[in-house]
Amino acid sequence: MSQADEQQDSDSTSPTGTDTGRRPRHLAVMVTCCLGMFMAFIEVTAAISTLRSMQVDLSVPPAFLSWVSSAYTLALAALVLSGGAIGERFGRKRSYLAGVVILAAGSLVVATAPTFGVVMAGRVISGVGGALILPLSLAYVVMTFTDANQRARMISVWVSMSGVALALGPVLGGALNSMTSWRAVFVINTPLALVTVPLGLHALREAANPQRRLDPGGQCLAVVGLTGLVYGVIAGGRDGYAATHVLASLGLGVLCLIGLVLVEARTEQPMLNVRMMRSLPYSISLLLAAVGLFGFVGVTYVQVMFLQQVQRHTPLESGLRLLAEMVAFMVVTVLAGRWTARFGPARMLLTGLFTAAVAALLLSTQDADTSYLFSGLALALVGAGSGLVIAPSTSAALSVVPPQQAPAASNAVTGFRQVGSVLGTAVLGAVLGTRFAGALADELAEANVAAPRAEALVRAARQGIPHSDDPVVQAAILRSYESGVQLSLLCNSVLLLCASGVAVVFVVLSRRKHS
Repeated sequence: MSQADEQQDSDSTSPTGTDTGRRPRHLAVMVTCCLGMFMAFIEVTAAISTLRSMQVDLSVPPAFLSWVSSAYTLALAALVLSGGAIGERFGRKRSYLAGVVILAAGSLVVATAPTFGVVMAGRVISGVGGALILPLSLAYVVMTFTDANQRARMISVWVSMSGVALALGPVLGGALNSMTSWRAVFVINTPLALVTVPLGLHALREAANPQRRLDPGGQCLAVVGLTGLVYGVIAGGRDGYAATHVLASLGLGVLCLIGLVLVEARTEQPMLNVRMMRSLPYSISLLLAAVGLFGFVGVTYVQVMFLQQVQRHTPLESGLRLLAEMVAFMVVTVLAGRWTARFGPARMLLTGLFTAAVAALLLSTQDADTSYLFSGLALALVGAGSGLVIAPSTSAALSVVPPQQAPAASNAVTGFRQVGSVLGTAVLGAVLGTRFAGALADELAEANVAAPRAEALVRAARQGIPHSDDPVVQAAILRSYESGVQLSLLCNSVLLLCASGVAVVFVVLSRRKHS
């Protein structure tokens, strides 16, 4: 720990761990960190509410539409492990506030984007900012509150802000989209940044360790590896997985990620300590953290597409219908800390993954006529199950590593979560798009649509949602898209169910450790 860290800790509490009159500054630190957390996560669900409008406005192919979410989470996932090291090397206060500005600037780029390519550039810029915000805001919470019980409570408050942002994102995004345009949604973070930066300048104290080494080799491999993998998955949904450029992208991604493991195993100060992964319980906790966010973000993404494309709800109506999921997630996330202390993180992970798997299976049976009572209850189960996974996954990783390795474990969990998030939209978006085009060909053949016209409609389906004034063709398009939604949610359910089986192993290993 640097001298600045130690000074901040000594200012935070007395030797007995009690507050010494610094409560106003402590509150300001928490507000600053929670605002950053809110900004980072509202980027996820608020953006999802813009997908249909953006697709129409910029003529975005359905298989590429998931890039609106994936570009942000990909940049965040690839860079978040270096975010903490950058803050330690160049100054946590300076880096954190730079992250806030970068995230808001990226959002403004999207808001003014004339093409889909510029949208992607803005989302990547925002992801860079988010990669600085997440690890450094947590670092400030840990540095400020040194009493163990108080620190645990404040971390729970910090984590719960992600639930608040995820819950408000679809509603705020849908309202702005309906009242103005999808571009207004990406201005949300501008006023928040204008509040966070001056508050942070006042409340946060600088802490730096110039001797901290960065890991440029590992960082480059992580960026190229994850980008290649995600691009291959998304492009395969449009062009087919036998296409040369898709196979090349997937191959490059896999090779770079293998190279990442080899490089990190030999690096003195790695951004990802792969040597810790020799512990089976630790590796399992990272895997379950990734799958947990894969399922949560994946369900949310697909459900938005279902509500808007199949049931024809407006962005605002879709956002309101997602509140059941988001509120359940927020409430359970707050309670999960107490339940984890009582029952242990392993049981929380098992319960949460199985609950989310059942809920995703229920959602996979939806069709155009499904009532909101059914969908809302299933979405609430998804939110509750995910809330039992997201927060306890950090406790699960920390419970199986020595105390001196806790910071590395916490950073790794954060990184794996974000990888799960980006893969959730990429994989399920590709499944949806592929199934939609395939089912449409079958539906048009059954409807005796002329072959040339049917082929043209299927080609159009790979680029966007085709339009037709023919009621027979309209019905075929609706049923085909519905089929794509159902298959993607079924795949999500199967993955979560498999993860539940892995969680059983984690429960057994945890019992052996404590017996």
